[in-house]
Amino acid sequence: MKFRGIEICCPHCRGGLREQRSDALICTACGREFPVLLGIPDLRVFPDPYIGFEEDRAKAAKLGEYFRDFDFEGFVDFYYANTSVVPPQHARLYKRGLLAAPARADDWLESWEASTGDGRRGALLDVGCGTAPLLVAAKKYELRAGVDIALRWLVVGKKRLADAGLDLPLICACAEALPFRDECFDRVFADSALEHLKDQRQGLSEARRVLRSGGWLFLATPNRFSLGPDPQTGVWAGGWLPERWTAAIVRRAGGIPPQRSLLSVWRLRRLLREARFEQIQTALPGIPARQRALFSPLTRLLIGVYDLLRRLPITKHALYLVGPLLLATARRKE
Repeated sequence: MKFRGIEICCPHCRGGLREQRSDALICTACGREFPVLLGIPDLRVFPDPYIGFEEDRAKAAKLGEYFRDFDFEGFVDFYYANTSVVPPQHARLYKRGLLAAPARADDWLESWEASTGDGRRGALLDVGCGTAPLLVAAKKYELRAGVDIALRWLVVGKKRLADAGLDLPLICACAEALPFRDECFDRVFADSALEHLKDQRQGLSEARRVLRSGGWLFLATPNRFSLGPDPQTGVWAGGWLPERWTAAIVRRAGGIPPQRSLLSVWRLRRLLREARFEQIQTALPGIPARQRALFSPLTRLLIGVYDLLRRLPITKHALYLVGPLLLATARRKE
């Protein structure tokens, strides 16, 4: 069936879907039924690792009750105050990242597209789209769609889109079981998603499956060996610590330890090769001025040093080892 211009299918058997009721879809092949909440189909095959199906849907429903009461920033504050269990200091860290995300997405999108040189602007899929900043930034694409395993975050993403005057397809789904036919997208993006996947190999295999011949995968992921602050915990050089230490630090602060598997540049390249991608390239991202302005003076100074070092040939390669983020492009063979 077509959902806002994009063909979706059963994530289990890839059979066709039809509307069972206004709040449910059913697979015409295997008979599985999928709920639709706030206009978002829930096509997951397993739940978010932090929360069960029903609790996630309940939080999404609560957010929906207040959807029209706030702008995006206010809605993020409402989310953290009413439906989240993260401590206030982590909420501030995450909110800063959410507000900076459109500037970062716009900058990375331009960099990624310049690296391919083919000018294709057809159908785009954002895997792990979260609050949908990249969908807002990708204005030149004919079709944009986003998937995420967290239904509650898709409601927040829907608010960002609404504030931008956009009504794009958002689908709750697992990256390891995408609810799309083979070869239906020209671009697949995954910003800070790969490290959270239950099965990274399967997630990359699915990304390749839904890409058309000659299509590109674009990735951004935190560096396993970064010396900077951990994007999920704020701990400097957090990726170097044993997971049990990280978990203990987060619990002591009143938070929930992140469920993830951070990647080094070597492992990232290996996973892409194993998924049969070609023309694999990795890069070090810049940090846009609009994003820098949200950090403290000390962090802005360190960002300036990082930006200088990534431009110098003598230090650039060392930053692949300890820099904060890794970007990658990879192509499905024509």
